[in-house]
Amino acid sequence: MLFDLERALGKGKKLAVGSSSVADGDTIDTGLNNVEVIVLTTTNAAHIAAATSISGGTVTVGLLDNTGDAVTTAETVYWIAVGE
Repeated sequence: MLFDLERALGKGKKLAVGSSSVADGDTIDTGLNNVEVIVLTTTNAAHIAAATSISGGTVTVGLLDNTGDAVTTAETVYWIAVGE
């Protein structure tokens, strides 16, 4: 889902929100041409999600458990991205 944020962030900025089923190292296509900011949150309180790289509108997700090990089983991650 994309929202136009011209009034709040300036001309051309958009907000994309969604949820994706990912494991560590998987990617999320936000639908944006260029991601400037992304916030990720997991559905498992014992896990941490972070963007490990951003290329255009695609974000690579790092997903770790509470011991620092990679989560290799896909789970739902919610995200909010700002970009163009």
